[in-house]
Amino acid sequence: MKGSIVTIMTKMSESEIARFLMQGKFTGKLATVNKDGSSHVVPIWFVLDNKNNRHKVGNIVFTTSESSAKANNIRRDNKVSICVDDQTPPFSFVSVFGVAKTYPYKQNEVLKWATKIAGRYMGEKNAESYGRRNSEEGSVLVRIKPTRIVGEKDVAGWD
Repeated sequence: MKGSIVTIMTKMSESEIARFLMQGKFTGKLATVNKDGSSHVVPIWFVLDNKNNRHKVGNIVFTTSESSAKANNIRRDNKVSICVDDQTPPFSFVSVFGVAKTYPYKQNEVLKWATKIAGRYMGEKNAESYGRRNSEEGSVLVRIKPTRIVGEKDVAGWD
């Protein structure tokens, strides 16, 4: 049928996934498990720690308050997932399943990563001030080690 929407999803390569995850200002939607077993999903700012290999997906890194629901959930059950999506046609997404770990507050380490994250989402001009704001005492660094990644591009297109 001419002009109809058809599904033409194509799997992304690892290199495409790494590029997609760091594209623009896409937020991650982090899913953790609450104490009662229900799901907890929140948007997060993040960057990849891909060990100087921009074509490979490394750990996903973000900061949060040590008393946040997501930090508490991760300490209790470290299995998490993140979905990052492009909401512009032809639509693409990456879902990352992995294990997360919170790291106790170390000012220099949290500041380093909070500044990188702020640079991505707030621009280099504001990176330092937002980095400092998001790395105060009581903040923790979270690293997610991917165990499985699904990336699909061109989810919908026109015939």
